[in-house]
Amino acid sequence: MFVSSYLPVNPTRAYVLGCGKFGTLASLKIKHKWPDCEIHIVDKMTEFPSEILGIQHNGTDAIQFLRDNLHRDKPDELVIPCIPEHLVFNWVLSHIGYTIPVPVRLMELLPGAIVGKDGCFYCSLSDFLCPSTCSEPEGYCPVTKRKRLEPLFRTFEHIELHSYKTTVVQSGQLLPGVGALTAKQLFSLIDSVRKRKGRFLIGTASRCHGVLHGFIH
Repeated sequence: MFVSSYLPVNPTRAYVLGCGKFGTLASLKIKHKWPDCEIHIVDKMTEFPSEILGIQHNGTDAIQFLRDNLHRDKPDELVIPCIPEHLVFNWVLSHIGYTIPVPVRLMELLPGAIVGKDGCFYCSLSDFLCPSTCSEPEGYCPVTKRKRLEPLFRTFEHIELHSYKTTVVQSGQLLPGVGALTAKQLFSLIDSVRKRKGRFLIGTASRCHGVLHGFIH
């Protein structure tokens, strides 16, 4: 299953998860582009940077916040993940199921794959630190100017592994350096996973970077 969604042209509400460097930059970029967008900043930290823009929810768990505040009937609400965890996977895990390791044999098939502490895979088409202003163009890398035949979210989608169901959520680019998901994507994902029992590979990827978890319920 591939879960994509068009990002709204004029977003009215955005949940920025994480108040660190990337969360701060995301809040500033969104407010500059759409001054009327209602921005919520969510982090377990109790003190936020002074330059961050938005309604602050300090000392707050991001996943629980989404469960309490994300609206099924508002599919264009934006979620901006800027926390060091696989948001999409943990969203599913907060509803149902358990973590299992991603089969190691997939490492040979996925670009730049390294294993995380809970058996997940982090993957990337880049072997360098990408600029925070990357516009993620289609078909080539703006840094190396080299062609890229297949975006990483399609590579994830094409994984075929016996007895595993592959589910991939595409992280869209809201602004240069700012990836985003929609409420529609997150609710569509959980609805789909609930309907099918068994072992899953659940991934989130942009054109160049992604993370893949194993899951069972």
